[in-house]
Amino acid sequence: MTAKSLLIEQIEQLAEPVLQEHGAELVLVEFLHGHGAWVLRFFLDKPEGITLDDCARISEHLGRILDASNVIPQSYSLEVSSPGVYRPLRKEKDFERFKGERVDINLYAPINGRRHYRGTIEGVAEGTVQVKDVAQQVFSLPLSGIAKAKLNPEIKI
Repeated sequence: MTAKSLLIEQIEQLAEPVLQEHGAELVLVEFLHGHGAWVLRFFLDKPEGITLDDCARISEHLGRILDASNVIPQSYSLEVSSPGVYRPLRKEKDFERFKGERVDINLYAPINGRRHYRGTIEGVAEGTVQVKDVAQQVFSLPLSGIAKAKLNPEIKI
C-alpha cells in the first residue's frame, strides 16, 4: 500500500462518523496536487440526493475533525461536493443500487479483446456485474477487474 493510499484510508476512517451523522455516503475521496496546491476532495451522496447546504455543513464538520487530527501534514483545500450525474461506481452496492441504469465500464485487462463496456446494469451476482449493451448482449464483468465505472445517464433536453 502506498503512503498516499494509506493517508486516504486514514482520512476515510476519520470521515466515516461525520458522514454517518449527516446521513451521507462516501462515493470517492481524492487527494491531489496541482497548480502548486493540495486539494482534498470528497464526493458524497444521499439516497434523496445531496444539497449544497448538506455539502457546506459536512465540509465545516469534516474540516474541524481533519484539522484536529493532524493526519494531513501539509496545507490543503477541502472540497465537498456531489458526484454529479456521471457518478462513479466503485462498490458492489453501487451497482446494485443503480440496477437498470446506463453505465460506462473500463477494465484493467481486456476480456475477449475488449476493455470498455457501455450498457445497462442488469444485475450483480457472485462478484460480477452483468451489463447489457445496445445489441442486447449481456456481459458478466468481474468487479475486481473494473478499473473505472460511472453512470452514463440518458439526458433528454
